[in-house]
Amino acid sequence: MGEETRWRAASEDDRDSPYVAKGTPGQETPRFYEFGPFRLDPVERKLLRGSEIVALTPKAFDTLHMLVRNSGRLLEKDDLIRMLWPDTFVEEGSLSNHIFLLRKALGEDPAFIETVPRRGYRFVGAVRQFPRSTSTHLEELPEVGAPGVVPGHARARRSRRNRGLGIALVAVLASLASAGWFYKTAGRGGETIDSLAVLPFVNANADPNAEYLSDGITESLINSLSQLPNLRVLSRDSTFRYKGKDTDAQTVGRELGVRAIFKGRVTERGDTLNISAELINARDGSHIWGHQYDRKLADMVALREEIAREMASALRRRLTGAEEKRVTKSYTANPEAFQDYLKGRYWLNKGTEEGFNKGIAYFQHAITQDPAYALAYTGLSDCYSSLADFGLVSAKDGYLKAKDAALKALELDDTLAEAHGSLALIKSSYDWDWSGADKEIRRAIELNPSYADAHRLHAEVLWQTGRLNEAIAESKGNLELDPISLGNNVDLGVEYFLARQYDQVIAQERKVLELDPNYIDAYYFRGIAYLKKSMFKEGKADLEKGVAIAPDSEVALTGLGYAYAVTGRKADAHRVLDKLNALSKQKYVSPIWRVKIYAGLVEKDKAFEWLERAYEDHSIVSVGYIKTNPMFDPLRSDPRYVDLLRRTYLQP
Repeated sequence: MGEETRWRAASEDDRDSPYVAKGTPGQETPRFYEFGPFRLDPVERKLLRGSEIVALTPKAFDTLHMLVRNSGRLLEKDDLIRMLWPDTFVEEGSLSNHIFLLRKALGEDPAFIETVPRRGYRFVGAVRQFPRSTSTHLEELPEVGAPGVVPGHARARRSRRNRGLGIALVAVLASLASAGWFYKTAGRGGETIDSLAVLPFVNANADPNAEYLSDGITESLINSLSQLPNLRVLSRDSTFRYKGKDTDAQTVGRELGVRAIFKGRVTERGDTLNISAELINARDGSHIWGHQYDRKLADMVALREEIAREMASALRRRLTGAEEKRVTKSYTANPEAFQDYLKGRYWLNKGTEEGFNKGIAYFQHAITQDPAYALAYTGLSDCYSSLADFGLVSAKDGYLKAKDAALKALELDDTLAEAHGSLALIKSSYDWDWSGADKEIRRAIELNPSYADAHRLHAEVLWQTGRLNEAIAESKGNLELDPISLGNNVDLGVEYFLARQYDQVIAQERKVLELDPNYIDAYYFRGIAYLKKSMFKEGKADLEKGVAIAPDSEVALTGLGYAYAVTGRKADAHRVLDKLNALSKQKYVSPIWRVKIYAGLVEKDKAFEWLERAYEDHSIVSVGYIKTNPMFDPLRSDPRYVDLLRRTYLQP
């Protein structure tokens, strides 16, 4: 009997469960399950909370049944999908939706279902079970926790087997703890902490000139704590959405799907810093750990190490010497260089031309203070790359300087994940060295598995090279780790667009706009998706909205020009091209934007003229996504297009 067949039979009476107690030879006893305030009857297909039936869809019930039967075990996503839908092809999203429905039905305090990122799910609630005769009904069972109920861990026999199981369990937990897999908080009930969000530290002085300190300390701690094994630390992209908001820990924990919240407050008094920090249980808002630090500004480097070390201790982490070294690693001993680095990151994160240029100045000053400061070189590289990525300078002007800085960082410290990530971006976006980019990304993730930017860049390289299904899977995995990350949500929308899944594009960009109502790229991709579905009114409305928000944005103008082109308004499309030409006299405008409008007009010679300029400028892949972009479909049959793919190493 195949695995799927065995499971289908068991869905009625749980006959194949590894936890089922055996009756007489050849017979197996059906089971009731009890966890928290719930009782599950697989035979009558009922879930009760007390005496009240909890409504579940049939497939959600099957999913819960499978998880409960295998309590404590990791169930891989592919295995769950295969067993729950044995005769049907379904996407991973179907399983995720049923998990969402179950979590909603069961409530979130306590959480019964654990997500193991990129792998699957595990039922973590304590499960009790007892035999079920054909005449037994749920109301006849003993009360939850009543004497005589055998816990889920004591499955078949008591006495010597119980004692043996206890000894074995202690041994297993001891080995897990020594390996850093099992850890608890000092909070109420010893709840396991497997995920954490570091919220932006509050700038108590409300001094704009000191904002870099509160932001910088937060980001530095996120980077340090992400080095802890088996702990999911939310990225800056998600947590900084709460900056300036007075939100309680339980609300944040629920929205981000984390077990603990780390909050802090920075007060600057002359050359002295006062930092208060606390770790909070996101389930019940209880205090786990807290401390207050008074240090000189010149002691910031040592202070960052101290907070990271004490946080690891508060999480009851048993770290190896190498792990502790990574968590507390300082990249400079020079406090002035460290402050310049924090200022550089502060300006880089603003994502503006002014921010990138100010970031360059601060990173260069940090390097002057400490020429061996590898992390400052990565910041410098990221600023130059961002100028090119945003189309603010030519690819050559931006990426070549970025490459020099990234290589210098690696020369100083080859174990720096950020430097490998910076070089990977350049190898993909400028060198078109796809295997080299993949190698650098893998090295970055190997050095820091929680490095969010490396996972995002991996998805980008996948979609640039046409591996769209893999890119979508990668971004979905990234969203499991970081559900409200603007970057991850944007990436998934781009991938759906390149895969021509236009309904998914529309739905995904709606999510992006919920996170940022003025995000121009969301209007751009959704607008083009509407056009591809012949929903011209909706598409034009979105693309006009983008121009209304940013009248001089190349992205917004290109979207509107393309809409005019594909709807027969050729004169209007050419007026947009004139606008882009005029803008190019004031600032750098990548040739690729004009290619898209000419492709929409099906003016092939002009399209290839500008494509060749984009090739010479090396902006062709980082902005154009030429291998799969549906906007270029009118050009694909032309031999010049095939030759261009070959010259960019996207096709043999």
